[in-house]
Order: sequence, then C-alpha cells, then structure tokens
Amino acid sequence: MDIEKWFTDLTGNASLREAAETSGVSKSTLSRNLDAGRMTPETIITLCRAYGRSPVTGLVETGYIESYETDGVSVPFALERATNQQLLDEIMRRSDPEARHLFGADEGTIGLAPDAEVFDFPTPDVHLGSYAADDSPNEPEEGDEGFHDGP
Repeated sequence: MDIEKWFTDLTGNASLREAAETSGVSKSTLSRNLDAGRMTPETIITLCRAYGRSPVTGLVETGYIESYETDGVSVPFALERATNQQLLDEIMRRSDPEARHLFGADEGTIGLAPDAEVFDFPTPDVHLGSYAADDSPNEPEEGDEGFHDGP
C-alpha cells in the first residue's frame, strides 16, 4: 500500500504539523517515514489510536500483518466484556428453532414460552410399603414383614 495515501486517508488530509500534534509523533519522524515510503509498526499504532482507528486494522492496511492472522483474536476479549444478556442472546441466536420456541426467544426472556404445552406425568402406581421413608439402618430382606419382590 502507498503509505502516503494511507496516511492521508487516516488523518483526513491533515498536515504533518497537525498529525504530529494530534498523535504525539514528531513531525520529523512522520516526514522521514513518509519520505521512505514506509512507517514503523509503532508509528502506525500510535497514529491509529490518535485518529480512532483500530491499530490492528492499520497494521493490516499497511501490510505488517495479514487479515487472516486476525481471525479469532478478539473473541476471548469480547467474551470477557460481554454481559450475561449478550451471551444469552448469542446462545439463543445459535439455538435450533424448537429450542428457541420452548425457551421463549421471541419474548425476549428466558423461560417457558406462553404457548408451550405443559404435560402432567402420572405418578407410577407402585406400592413401596412402609419401608420407603423408613430411616432405620436396616433394609427389609426376604422373609421380613412387608417385603415383596417386584411391583
């Protein structure tokens, strides 16, 4: 990339003096870099920060790094900064349609969707005898009163 074109685009056609004042990079450093047709990564990072552009973008634009090298770099940082609601929204976005329906994605809340069908499961008809809730240390054995093998 033509470094002068990149510099002009970044600074909005600012003069060397204006760019030096805005960025804190000396006018002579900027002039030397532009005359040489390349800037150091440190200068690019400083200029990008001063002009509100991502330093990573500036390093890609000037050829110091390739765009594929930035894949996934921000994911761990973004996850740390994401709120619980943002994480939940992303999980819901990735969920299958049935899960989205059941968990109320359309309502903007987590919970049972208002139109979801609720089923009551019958209690099994199993007689456990008086030993089911007995807190005694011994379990009934074959031959004890109340013992039965099977339902």
